[in-house]
Amino acid sequence: MNSVKKPIKVLFLGGAHAQIPILKEAKARGYYLITCDYLPGNPGHKLANEYYNVSTTDMPGVLNLAKKVKPDLIIAYASDPSAPVAAFVSENLGLPGNPYDSVRILSEKDLFRAYQKDRGFNVPEFVLLTEDNHFDEKLRILRFPYIIKPTDSSGSRGISRVTKPDEITFALTSALSFSRKKRIIAEEFIDNELGDIHGDGFVVDGKLVFSYLGDHIYNRKSNPYNPIGTLWPSKLPESIINKIVKDVADLIKGSGFKNGPVNIEVRINSRGKHYIMEIGPRSGGHFVPQAIHYATGVDMVKASLDVIRGENIKIPDRSRKCSAYYAIHSDYEGFLLHLSISDGLKPYIKEFHQYISPGERVKSFKSANAVIGILLMTFNKREEMDCIITDISKFIDLKIIDVGGKIINLE
Repeated sequence: MNSVKKPIKVLFLGGAHAQIPILKEAKARGYYLITCDYLPGNPGHKLANEYYNVSTTDMPGVLNLAKKVKPDLIIAYASDPSAPVAAFVSENLGLPGNPYDSVRILSEKDLFRAYQKDRGFNVPEFVLLTEDNHFDEKLRILRFPYIIKPTDSSGSRGISRVTKPDEITFALTSALSFSRKKRIIAEEFIDNELGDIHGDGFVVDGKLVFSYLGDHIYNRKSNPYNPIGTLWPSKLPESIINKIVKDVADLIKGSGFKNGPVNIEVRINSRGKHYIMEIGPRSGGHFVPQAIHYATGVDMVKASLDVIRGENIKIPDRSRKCSAYYAIHSDYEGFLLHLSISDGLKPYIKEFHQYISPGERVKSFKSANAVIGILLMTFNKREEMDCIITDISKFIDLKIIDVGGKIINLE
């Protein structure tokens, strides 16, 4: 009697917009999808066979859920806070995945800074702060300006630049409010005058086999540390990019991280010194893997599912093109009245994801989750891309009604 082969069962932590591509890929492969998140309205749940209202940062809750649903794989895609949970639960249940300790090193900012410092990499001066710390004593070793931020948050939440003593209390309160573990880090401010580098890479057997790095862009208004896009490839000389990639590869290898995507952020200060600010053990949000796919042909969504199943990963050898993601956003609170894209921009657009519909609430772009929509674009030349992005407000008609009822034209 022939037995029916059961589909691979995957527990996905989350179901936000940026996670849709991997959910669609898994569904196309015939996998059985289970999603969990504390937000029932996340769009990914519509693709799932089962959905559970469990927070992706609730480690005991996810472990109990996994014991109940018995998945073959657990995946946290494009989510820093969920990555350690997926690693912990996978390790406890003997499922494929990265070592929990390696994911913690890359996910938690204080552990990552200590790890970098121990191995002699460029690292800003930093101190760890908790609710019981003597803040004043610890902060004395830092010179203004410095950054205060949660160790275990993401999406630019809770980050403040402190330039004088009377700004400290607000910065500490803000950072603590976004830290689940109530641990925050204060560190020397690193300027980005010569470069603010961002992109994704892919790791196989501890080796960084692929990376594509571009230039972060900001609007400096709502939150100067919340990027509004990335332009690939970077304008920096290849010699500098190669040094950065080598350091990233060495840090990944030493951490024990084995397989999967990583999100990379680097700053180069006015003296030409580069600092690896983050190596997130996950894909970038805002559809970064898709933007890179259009430019390079490397499909990190498929690779993420293949590598966890032990399949060979092939990196296509082809010339790399120019691509970008751009976050449509508002610097004001209110309600969306109108959003449209002019015909002049449409030849460059590969994908447009609109998250907020007319009449719905719009938040000021203080953190990544306040985005109105994402544009993915490709260009023939870097000069062409720079020209379009610099004047992108000419192509986007965005109107909101502020809380006072006034119509504001944005972009």
